[in-house]
Amino acid sequence: SDLPFRRLVERHGATMTYSQMLLPERLLHDVEYYEFHARDLSLHSDRATPLVVQLGGNDPELIVKAGKKIQTYCDAMGASPPIRLNVF
Repeated sequence: SDLPFRRLVERHGATMTYSQMLLPERLLHDVEYYEFHARDLSLHSDRATPLVVQLGGNDPELIVKAGKKIQTYCDAMGASPPIRLNVF
């Protein structure tokens, strides 16, 4: 979800929030897409609630590369379909 929704559910007691599904290819190759989502995720850093970034795709290498690029903005990552991520 985007920042306004994450803040809303935090106010109602959520103990963890998730990003919308992000596309690894675009995080790596589309500067505007990356900057938009990096800005949204960076605004979460002042919160106590953990943030999980979701990455979607079918190429494990791209998912890992994108995860490494965006790892500073989150507390955990998830992939769809589930793959084993050795990012950190």
